[in-house]
Amino acid sequence: MRLLDKLVVLTVGFFTLLGCAQQPKDLKATTALPTSIEEINSENMVAAISAKVKRYDEEPLYYLRIGKENCIIEVLVNDMPVYKSYELSNLASPLRINGSILKSGTQTVTVRMYPVGDLIKEAYEYGETITQLGDASNVSIRVIQLDKQGAMGINDEVELLEYQSPTTDANGEVFSGTGLSFYEYTFEFFAKVPYDLSENSWGDAADLSTVDQDVLEQKMLDYYKTFLKEYKRGNKDFIAQKYYQSFYVQAQAYYKSKEEIQEMWDEELQLLNNPTVKPQAVKDYELVFYVQGGVVFLRFKTKDDLFYRNECAGMVKAIEYGEEYETFFGLYLYAPKKGFSKKEFTLIMS
Repeated sequence: MRLLDKLVVLTVGFFTLLGCAQQPKDLKATTALPTSIEEINSENMVAAISAKVKRYDEEPLYYLRIGKENCIIEVLVNDMPVYKSYELSNLASPLRINGSILKSGTQTVTVRMYPVGDLIKEAYEYGETITQLGDASNVSIRVIQLDKQGAMGINDEVELLEYQSPTTDANGEVFSGTGLSFYEYTFEFFAKVPYDLSENSWGDAADLSTVDQDVLEQKMLDYYKTFLKEYKRGNKDFIAQKYYQSFYVQAQAYYKSKEEIQEMWDEELQLLNNPTVKPQAVKDYELVFYVQGGVVFLRFKTKDDLFYRNECAGMVKAIEYGEEYETFFGLYLYAPKKGFSKKEFTLIMS
């Protein structure tokens, strides 16, 4: 898992770019990249991030293969949302999760299970509303590892473990949460990665659940509203600064090349350059915490309409190919521990 009252100064550093191979050694051309967040703009962000991303001989990638029956689910890795499925169908492709793995060590996977409600009735036009999890409700998750430097075919997968939702019988056929309207469980696995992103990221976040919640809510609203206003204006430099740290974490976690980072930004620019973008009012939301209070999010309160369930309250509408569609931003925010106080803190996109 994309999308500041006072901007935090982040050191990017100066990087030297060598000229072409034919250029004499004494005629090296040096190009200075941005050294602070204020200097980041739409034109230099990709180069700045690319210069920071390290590549390795081994680049492990971690995925979840998820299967579910008779339930809808949400999945979190290290208490950060990575997946939600409010449909009867299953995820066909494995779910990549490096973006929620900040360093080597024990990682946690949390599964939240809910009844299917009216989904069966809507799909097959028979049956009744299901409000409780049943004996046959089940979630199976396999944690697999691949190497980005390898072939990355299905035969190259290394299965680290498989975890089934808890059961009450010896045969593993009767779900432990039978009769409940909600069930949550967590399991762990070990991941070894060559990078360490635990600093200058949501891995080093202050506990925002300890601050005055009215103050926090107002700061969140200010961030969301300003973000949407500048998005409407097509302010590419402003949005680049907001996305910079988040993009860097994702680029390093997935060992992205400069071309891949450019693709990330180009995808964002496609909507940002759309003249029909219309920000929607930030309303009907609730403030929720992740990462033990380190990350905060404004999400829609509505739970009846599965389309809006657990979506960000910061959203825009736009028209493409004559059709209107909605885009929800991933505005998960945190405050760095450095310089943090309960009365004064800065919010950054995670």
